[in-house]
Amino acid sequence: MDFRYTAEEEAFRQEVRDFFDKELPPGWLGVDPGPEEESRSQEYYEIGLRMWRKAGERNYLGLTWPKEYGGRGASVWMEAIFMQEAAYRGARVMDMAPASAELILQFGTEEQKKRFVVPIAEGQVKWATGMSEPNAGTDTFNIALKAVEESDCYVLNGQKIWTSNAHHADYLMVFTRTDPNNKHMGLTAVVVDAKSPGITMRQIAQPTGIPAFCEVFFDSVKVPKENVIGQKNGGMQLLMHAFGIERSYGLLTIHNARRYLDQLVQYCKETVIDGRPLCQDTLVRSKLAQLATEIEVCMNLGDELNWMAANGLPTVKSSAQIKILGGQTCQRVGNVGMQIMGLYGALDEDSKWAKIGGRIKHTYISSISFTLAGGTTETSKNHVAGKQGLGLPKQV
Repeated sequence: MDFRYTAEEEAFRQEVRDFFDKELPPGWLGVDPGPEEESRSQEYYEIGLRMWRKAGERNYLGLTWPKEYGGRGASVWMEAIFMQEAAYRGARVMDMAPASAELILQFGTEEQKKRFVVPIAEGQVKWATGMSEPNAGTDTFNIALKAVEESDCYVLNGQKIWTSNAHHADYLMVFTRTDPNNKHMGLTAVVVDAKSPGITMRQIAQPTGIPAFCEVFFDSVKVPKENVIGQKNGGMQLLMHAFGIERSYGLLTIHNARRYLDQLVQYCKETVIDGRPLCQDTLVRSKLAQLATEIEVCMNLGDELNWMAANGLPTVKSSAQIKILGGQTCQRVGNVGMQIMGLYGALDEDSKWAKIGGRIKHTYISSISFTLAGGTTETSKNHVAGKQGLGLPKQV
């Protein structure tokens, strides 16, 4: 495996960096990957929406997708470069829409690909994923949201929870129960217009205080049959594909953590305590060096994951590994940052005494969810241990 980038790929990296230099606000400290921080304020939402549309104009949102669906037909490595740079800069160009588009490209009809994927590639629409329910979190196959088939549609009744950014979404990729007698083979994926009659939402604040999650209630919501993705009762295939996409999110958090590490290093260079720069403290240097080592390991694992994807190899085990290691490493970055900054680290961004814009407190709190969201660390370890990993038998 040779993880060195070609001259063409490095030129693309510079293109992406120039794009962010031009489009991001001056002095931008960055936000977490994913859409959550769009709910921090109207200002953050408008910045994210503008960046989303600008990225669509440059064909950055579907780099590997076929050109007929708005993509570039580029390599996995080109897509990896864009995602790395976006995560490192904390640029608001992450959304659940590309994940939904991947499912539609894999399982959808030609009409669905043109109707749903092209607007995503152009940055014109935003999506959310309706997967978790009050009794179907880690055990996703316990989904109860009922979809009853009628002559021309399915009628949905039930609810979803922890749906990130649903209140900003135009469409929802929703996993429903179409066969109450078959837990694993009785699920169906449908695309739901988020403005459909019968949908109500309640925002839920995360530990950071940002109300980015939603409870979504479906009261006799009608969904046209042409919005079924794949086959009726074929949702298990889509779910397994979605798990691999979602758990590779750990790689994005690592590049985000790399920025936090660089910000901490700069803070230590500039901060003087008792007449001596903080960067000369032996313990501080040791902690930063350890974080740098762990982040480098995660990045190398991410390169291996991308190499496997580029060569058509199974990525279930590798994506689960990066999910585990990435989440734990990000938590250590926040923890070490709070230790180094002391009381300054606990200040909110609006305090005049805040350092690094209050970002260390934010990542310290937000990273708590990284070993829970998208499947718990324990679930990911089961995937590593299972038939596509170590080949161990299922738990009984």
